[in-house]
Amino acid sequence: MTYRVEYNGEDLEVATLDSALDNAKHAIASDVGRISGWAVEHDETINDWFVQGVLDGQAVGPTAVVSGPEPMLTAETRRAPAAAEREVLRMTVTGATPAEALQMAASWLAGRPEIIDVDDIGWHPTRAGYQAKIYYRA
Repeated sequence: MTYRVEYNGEDLEVATLDSALDNAKHAIASDVGRISGWAVEHDETINDWFVQGVLDGQAVGPTAVVSGPEPMLTAETRRAPAAAEREVLRMTVTGATPAEALQMAASWLAGRPEIIDVDDIGWHPTRAGYQAKIYYRA
């Protein structure tokens, strides 16, 4: 099982999802420069992740696409396609301070009225600041 990272016309195959997302972020940061956070969205239907840099709460630069193994449809998923839409999704932003990360997360959420529920917000200090992970349902 491999994951494919596509960015600016170049492809890379790696063994794990974490490695693919890290490579996508590294490619964007090398291309764009200063990034204060990340927007990572997962499309359950096609099992692709879309990674974009965030600077001051706004998306910047091109989007990297991480393609994973084909999604496996279960009998339950085939009967109720809307069930996949209600699964918990995650978006990650990084700010210099907890307040900045929360502000970027709030700005991101304000632009997405399709999000019907925020389940949890997790904090994680990093070398670049503070990472906020928002777990939500659309």
